[in-house]
Amino acid sequence: MGDGDDPIRPLVPVSDGMDTARELLISIAGTIANTAILATVAALIFGAILWGAGIVRQRPGLSQNGVQTIVGAVACAIVAAGLNAWIAWFGQQAISIWN
Repeated sequence: MGDGDDPIRPLVPVSDGMDTARELLISIAGTIANTAILATVAALIFGAILWGAGIVRQRPGLSQNGVQTIVGAVACAIVAAGLNAWIAWFGQQAISIWN
């Protein structure tokens, strides 16, 4: 503590950490997107089974649930396919804000 040393050192922001955080977010988003696409494929198959069972058994309510499941699975697949690009874009915006 002698010789005029300042015990408090100022924080210096490091912009290199943002690139690493961006890559991590893209990796996590890619994993989530892959999982979501697999889940939408499973939902699509399940919806097709419901739709077919509703037609065979002449139960319009079951058939309608199958069609709604298929539409929801397609919508989720579209969102999941664009997730990685959206995260990359938001990561780039964060870098431009911090620099």
